[in-house]
Amino acid sequence: MTCLFRNVVKNPVPLILLLALACVMAFFIAGDINNMQEAKTGYDYCLNLCYLIGNISISYFMCIYFMMLYLTYMNKQYSKWIIRLFYILGLSSLAYFAVAGHVYDYVFHHVESNYMEKLPSLARTIFTSPVYWIIIGYFFIPKILKDAQKMKEEQELTV
Repeated sequence: MTCLFRNVVKNPVPLILLLALACVMAFFIAGDINNMQEAKTGYDYCLNLCYLIGNISISYFMCIYFMMLYLTYMNKQYSKWIIRLFYILGLSSLAYFAVAGHVYDYVFHHVESNYMEKLPSLARTIFTSPVYWIIIGYFFIPKILKDAQKMKEEQELTV
């Protein structure tokens, strides 16, 4: 823990950025919950449910990426958690789309018939919310894993 606090004191900018990002995402999630409670129609409720699921998933995937970046570039010491987070990310991606399918079924059964033409828009919102973060992450993860492997080799040489 002291190493973590030492890194924060030496370089507070990442912590400030993470806190600002957490505040923004918390604001979005709280707004979605508030809008769900104030919904007047089933469509409004389902739309805000889709936004809520999307914002939670974006926050989750961003946290995993930032933990990987922290372990690799800030901590500068090889850890098996980098590889574990990679597998957790893959499993989380699959789990998200399974949950998104169940949410879509829920939305399909609870949207009124006069809003059925807007159902494809809801499906797009549910299924594509975290896709950008997943794709961007998978472009950068090989570099992170390569750098982690270099750190592992350096640590083995120094020992």
